[in-house]
Amino acid sequence: MTEREPALSVRDLSKTFTGQRALDKVCMEVLPGEVHALVGQNGSGKSTLIKCLSGYQSPDPGGQISVAGVRVQTPLSAADAAHHGMAFVHQDLGIVQSLTVLENFCLGRGFSTGPIGNIRWRVEAQRVRRLLADFGHDIDPRVEMRRLSSSDRTIVAIVRALAALEHQPHLLVLDEPTAALPKVEVDFLFAAVRNAASRGIGIIYVSHRLEEVFLLADRVTVLRDGVRVGTFRVADLTENDLVELITGRKIGEYSPPTTWAAEKDPLIEVENLSGARLKGVSFSARRGEVVGVAGLLGSGCSELARLIFGADVRQDGTIRFKGNQVNYRIPSQAIKDGIGMISEDRRLDGYFSRLSVRENISITDLRRFWKRGRLDRGAERREIAALMREFQVHPPDPDRRMADFSGGNQQKALVAKWVRLKPDLLICDEPVVGVDIGSKVDIYRILERIAAEGATVLLMSTEFKDLAALCDRVIVLNKGRIVGELVGAHLTKECIARLAYAS
Repeated sequence: MTEREPALSVRDLSKTFTGQRALDKVCMEVLPGEVHALVGQNGSGKSTLIKCLSGYQSPDPGGQISVAGVRVQTPLSAADAAHHGMAFVHQDLGIVQSLTVLENFCLGRGFSTGPIGNIRWRVEAQRVRRLLADFGHDIDPRVEMRRLSSSDRTIVAIVRALAALEHQPHLLVLDEPTAALPKVEVDFLFAAVRNAASRGIGIIYVSHRLEEVFLLADRVTVLRDGVRVGTFRVADLTENDLVELITGRKIGEYSPPTTWAAEKDPLIEVENLSGARLKGVSFSARRGEVVGVAGLLGSGCSELARLIFGADVRQDGTIRFKGNQVNYRIPSQAIKDGIGMISEDRRLDGYFSRLSVRENISITDLRRFWKRGRLDRGAERREIAALMREFQVHPPDPDRRMADFSGGNQQKALVAKWVRLKPDLLICDEPVVGVDIGSKVDIYRILERIAAEGATVLLMSTEFKDLAALCDRVIVLNKGRIVGELVGAHLTKECIARLAYAS
């Protein structure tokens, strides 16, 4: 590969799904040693483009893909992509939860074997342990992936992708790699990306976090509705410029004044609540409030959400809801009492991927569609279609499988599922992770609306800037304990970060 040959060249790439054009003659070049950001709203075509490059999906006839000056025949397989020097970390990480870390590393590459064909497990384990240690992590290769934290699973996927580039490094594609990472590990990732770029590897970096684009990328390509808006030098853009290119419109602040006058009596009171990580947490929240719960990964925010919702078992403490002491042992009890929860990991426990969006939304309240012993699917379909239009879930097809929607539209469908039930308390655990700027604003405006209508919103997030803009007050967790509550002039992202990162 000469310096003039791009690491990747894409020409007139298109992809059509049942008459709907997901990519429309997209062109893109990634130079050797360049970090090239790929941005756009959910449904803009980013994931489809990556899947076409990786061999997961076949592009329409007529397009062209070249790697290091060599034309790649399409459709290609994952093995073909690896042969041409392309490695990927997909949005779903591309890992098998039931296999060990070691087995996931060897998927596709295969195992080294001895003279009689036996797998050399010890050699393989030492290799994987060394690769992870080089990245600054001590993860046991024998552990099943499902037993790792979200951040450790992401690290494994990234290190595996980097390891695949050892022999023929041309292109590394990272699709939302930092969505589940705390800041210290984001810094590790950035260092690894810069190191790979310094060796002449072209990097495609897909992210909804625009601050990462400005920190890391040299150029950025913007997609909108399957069409390439353009490619720009990052140094020539402001964040507002990039937001307008992504959305095609100007987006204002998402913190209009709340119209509901919060009640004096609390809707929920938590006292000395403890769990596996949470220690003696106490707070209250009133109707009409948006109360933020901030903290780093592992601080206890998600556990607090699950303990209130009855998804985890509390070790100590009491919860009073609407004036009554409650002890939910399963989520259905909380739902019946008027509590909804948008979970942190929508793929793991947020929805059923093989079911339609209609089935996923109506499953929490299916009895309303039963008439004379039969399910009125027509009424169900009409109501869910109207709900999808109201919440701007695209395409508004209630019979489309959840797995076939983009991440942002999946999340808006999950928000719609809970808002439809008119909960008194809506717990939102990282509701905008992996969501584009347009969907993010839509979701936040929905949360503001239901608070203005009298519900209480409990918002768990590591997006401190968003919490400061959206919440009436913010509780900060650090190592399972409340270390501060911020209101008024003290409610800034800097103050939240100071408490969250304090040792």
